[in-house]
Amino acid sequence: MKVKDIMTKNLIKFKPGQTLHDALEAFTNKNISGAPVVKDGKLLGLITELDVIKVIDIYTPKVHFTSMPHFFLVLAGLKSRKKATELKKKIVAASKLKIEDFMTAEPVTIEEGADIMEAARIIDTYKVNRIPVMHGDKLCGIITRNDIIKSVAKLELSLVKKKK
Repeated sequence: MKVKDIMTKNLIKFKPGQTLHDALEAFTNKNISGAPVVKDGKLLGLITELDVIKVIDIYTPKVHFTSMPHFFLVLAGLKSRKKATELKKKIVAASKLKIEDFMTAEPVTIEEGADIMEAARIIDTYKVNRIPVMHGDKLCGIITRNDIIKSVAKLELSLVKKKK
């Protein structure tokens, strides 16, 4: 099975000048955990929950965002035990950070014609959850760990049914 057969093609994308607030809002409202960052059609990087967690200095296990995007900023302040005024300043400042300042630049990519097992190897080797999928130098999709697991599960189910 090829990457192009299971990748997500209708992508949510960010521009490098968008803010942390924009990323948090999209992660929450679109139920995503990461997305490509593009400029003039060129892939510049990826922005992920992990990038957001790193930028606000939270060193706890990865969790998904709640329905309140500022939740993690508040949590960061609580963990740092700073005064409310300092916390407010941190929230305002962090929400204005530009995505280009904390995204993962030049992410590992895969060609759309590659086998999904190659995508699985890349995910394992680089310890990433998603890989931008390219058609030459053009971004055409994204494949995630979950996409691969679902396709392998479907394949296994079909093989089990054939045995019966």
